[in-house]
Amino acid sequence: MKPSRFSFIALLVVMFLAAWWLWRSKRVPPAAAPTKTAPTSSANMVAASGTTSQPSTPAGKSALTPEMLALKQNPKVQAMEKLVAGINAKPINVYGKVIDQFGQPVVDAKVNGATLLLMGFDHSGGESFPTTTDSEGRFSFTGLHGARFGLDIEKAGYKYDTQLYVNWWNNYKPDPDNPAIFHMWKLQGAEPLVHTSIQAGLSCNGSPRNFDVLAGLRDAGDLVVTLTRNPVNIDRSKPFDWTLTFGIANGGLIEITDLYPNEAPAGGYQPSVAINMPADAKNWTPSVVKSYYIYDGKNYGRITINIMADYQPPPTHFEIDSYVNPVPGDRNLEFDPAQAIKP
Repeated sequence: MKPSRFSFIALLVVMFLAAWWLWRSKRVPPAAAPTKTAPTSSANMVAASGTTSQPSTPAGKSALTPEMLALKQNPKVQAMEKLVAGINAKPINVYGKVIDQFGQPVVDAKVNGATLLLMGFDHSGGESFPTTTDSEGRFSFTGLHGARFGLDIEKAGYKYDTQLYVNWWNNYKPDPDNPAIFHMWKLQGAEPLVHTSIQAGLSCNGSPRNFDVLAGLRDAGDLVVTLTRNPVNIDRSKPFDWTLTFGIANGGLIEITDLYPNEAPAGGYQPSVAINMPADAKNWTPSVVKSYYIYDGKNYGRITINIMADYQPPPTHFEIDSYVNPVPGDRNLEFDPAQAIKP
């Protein structure tokens, strides 16, 4: 089935279930709630379900009202129930491997897997299935059924970011010989970092503005940022050309592509980088969020910049969130909020 067709059918399922459950909520007593349901705890992890007891029904009497019986006998309702049942019956087999930043297997990590079941428009259900990784960091879940599968991984001394794997299931193909790879960061020991957040306006005519991320200052420091917008005064309903350039003369920047940006590279820094957004770009947008390692010739750190280039009239909005190691030459960027240094 093509993704677009599946998405359309899934939308119909959700819309139908919403209408159906709204209709039922007006007629069914609270005690007659579905069994084995649980709210979804996050986009990547489904909580285990519990069981709700059902009220007893006198012998010879149906627990369903005439309206509910008529609804259940409706061919369209039966077809939709069959479709949902088919989605919930989808076979699930997962083969994975957990490694650290050095490529080494993470042994005896706790893997909390969970299935997702479609139960109603306002909630979902499922079951949890815990396991642990073996001597090669491998784990597996087989013979399960559900609409979707999620997992979380835990081990003392390691960090696992669930947000990095929110969409891993979308393109997953089960293969025991080619397990899905999940990365954890083996903690090396957090050090006090200077954490600053700066919000500022940027002129749109290419005039430079300086920032000192270590001290948290505007109009000072080695980080130089410029924004050029054409035209300077824009019609916000139309795309426009814009370029954001930022650089550090005595050091430089490297765009972050690491899953866990906890150690700055020793070299490879570019004196300046630019974000170019021509009006005819296929994926044109007036705003961008990107992260970079930085080095000013003495200190290492990482920054996340957020540019919103479509404020009218100028200046436009710019944000920097930074973590800098105050010890010269120290590339450790593991962050512990309890040790944060404020400028």
